[in-house]
Amino acid sequence: MVQECQKTFNDISTRHAAGLYWVPGHAGVRGKVIAGKLATCGSIQKFVGPAPSLGVSRQNIKNKIKRRVDNQHLAMWRGPGSTQRQAQKLISDPSPTSKTRLLSLNRAQSKVVTGLLTGHNTLRRHFYFIGLFNNPTRRMCGTEEETSVHILCKCEALTSLNIHI
Repeated sequence: MVQECQKTFNDISTRHAAGLYWVPGHAGVRGKVIAGKLATCGSIQKFVGPAPSLGVSRQNIKNKIKRRVDNQHLAMWRGPGSTQRQAQKLISDPSPTSKTRLLSLNRAQSKVVTGLLTGHNTLRRHFYFIGLFNNPTRRMCGTEEETSVHILCKCEALTSLNIHI
């Protein structure tokens, strides 16, 4: 519609001297009253043209899509069928800050973090499930399965060594 108006204006301006000007209200410019009446008449008529009749900005659409995707992601993360139990114990909720930090890691760091979050790593529990070890318990303390959560959050043997991960 804007292109059609621009084409019409360009056609008129080839035959006549024409310009577009902003005119303050009540300025006494000849033709302002007529233009105002025509605008009022046009605004009360039913819209004719391509849908949508109300413009929706791209930013608005992008924001709505992003909100919907984020909500779906959060529902899947917290849902009963979520397969991310290991990661959920270490990360409370997905967040833009965590995403930015994780994406800034190099390849080796990403491999370690991915292994810790998914449980697919070189810890005994994983090796036990794939049949390489007979026992999934922690080597140093022997009290619990050697999992990422145990190593990072619970292991008293590592705490006593004062290791900062």
